Amino acid sequence: MCAAQQCLVLATVISNCLLLISAASSNFPADIPRCRAGDTDCITRTSASLVHQYARTGYPSAGFPIIEPFIVKRFDISDGRTGSLNLKLNFRDVHVEGLSAVKFDRSVGFERDPATSKFEMYGSFPKIALRGKYVADGRILILPIKGDGDADIVLHNPKFSVKFKPALHPRDGKTYLSVDKLKVLVEPNRMSIKLTNLFNGDPALGSNLNEFLNQNWNEVWTELQPSVHVAIAEVVKSILQTLFKRFAYDDLYED
Repeated sequence: MCAAQQCLVLATVISNCLLLISAASSNFPADIPRCRAGDTDCITRTSASLVHQYARTGYPSAGFPIIEPFIVKRFDISDGRTGSLNLKLNFRDVHVEGLSAVKFDRSVGFERDPATSKFEMYGSFPKIALRGKYVADGRILILPIKGDGDADIVLHNPKFSVKFKPALHPRDGKTYLSVDKLKVLVEPNRMSIKLTNLFNGDPALGSNLNEFLNQNWNEVWTELQPSVHVAIAEVVKSILQTLFKRFAYDDLYED
């Protein structure tokens, strides 16, 4: 559930790095290494360096945000299908921790010609923790669920992939991009959940439901991930669009 929230933030940050990793125009600070187009080893290394070095401080002049902790004011999930899980979940003021430990495994594409290049990145995190407020309304099996309290959710060893296809916009002798298609996937190895104040604070019912959610975390994640991935993709798209408006693709690589 909130795993989605975290993933959303993760994926947002990852995609933000996708272009900065090859950071290279004259508008970028001189201390950010530039990669040659298609040098995916350099892109992968520089991505990791940027996150590890600036996750807690940010780098405003390079457009890189503070991501440790990353705070999301609101995130909503609504799953109305008729399966065993039917939940409406609202999360707010969620602190996401663990992003600075990201591991970028590999990049694909990032060639000089964006019309024919692939843009893909793959990696993982040791652990992502999300802590904030939640409101839940729905049911699992025949058990109605209502709650309003604190959420503590951990994604264990989540892997991620970010892929996008750009549209090209020639302007002033340079090529600017916008996001045409975008796909974000996040898959945890395990998810642990703790929700307080379930069933108006009934300790027995609350404990039983938390135990049920943790024992059946994979089923919960399977039910929720379609709507989660759509929500994540929308956030990532908005961030990429901001970056594309600021920097021409031609300026991102070393000559």
